[in-house]
Amino acid sequence: MRALLLSVLLAGTLAAADPRPARNTADVGPRGAWSVGVFNPLRLAILDGLELQTHPLVFLVAPNLDARIALVRSSVRLTLEAGVSLPTFGLRLTKGYLFPAWATSENDIGWMLIPRAGLLLSGDVGRHDVWTLKADGAWRAPLGPNSATQLHSFLAPLDILLAAPLTGSSYRVGGAYDHALSERLRLRGELNLHATGPQGRLTVSGTDVGPIAELSALIVTAHVGLDVAVFKHSRFTVGVLWANADQGATRLVTGPDGYSERERVRGNNIVPTLDFIWAGP
Repeated sequence: MRALLLSVLLAGTLAAADPRPARNTADVGPRGAWSVGVFNPLRLAILDGLELQTHPLVFLVAPNLDARIALVRSSVRLTLEAGVSLPTFGLRLTKGYLFPAWATSENDIGWMLIPRAGLLLSGDVGRHDVWTLKADGAWRAPLGPNSATQLHSFLAPLDILLAAPLTGSSYRVGGAYDHALSERLRLRGELNLHATGPQGRLTVSGTDVGPIAELSALIVTAHVGLDVAVFKHSRFTVGVLWANADQGATRLVTGPDGYSERERVRGNNIVPTLDFIWAGP
């Protein structure tokens, strides 16, 4: 029993001595460091303090590139992110799916650029935990006529992803905490407040309900994820994402006078997340 207890304590000590690093922080890798996931972006440090980032899964249909520049590198790190994407071709490929009414319509997504900029601030707690605060925004820069309208997919994460090209803007403020459970396990929690461009009014059977039914542009998301290291630099990440948004839903409420009326309620989405991330020194 003593040997078992000693082994557990020793394993815990060794784990705490060399846990896997936190992800999605203000840290910028040294020259040559890289990481890429199935859904996570490809990051490559071309210089100390300068990383380039792109999403290879969608690059051919929506070219995108970001730069991550370390402004402060100390116990507290401050990093600037700035980039641009061209989503038009990829959105046009979804006309019969995300936009079914446009399958045989003359309406079309116009050519546009989506500039993006943001700041990340990270600091350490103890030896291995990391907190991160972030703020970023993206805007639509039209390059010609555009018929883009709000998506209203009733899946808030998708609405957030396409908010800048379809509503004109997307802003986010939030924070995260990354805790080292052991050498191979990290637990991360994140909370964000998103503000999109105008979401327009609720329509029922194609009829505009009126200004009282204006949809809120605010969306709240929270994510809890577990990273499981499987090789020296690579890991699985599994988690769950919760999103709360105004999706135009209502419920019937009976007041003290006995009369019933419709009351607006916000909708909730719960989405599982899974990825495998490769990395290099």
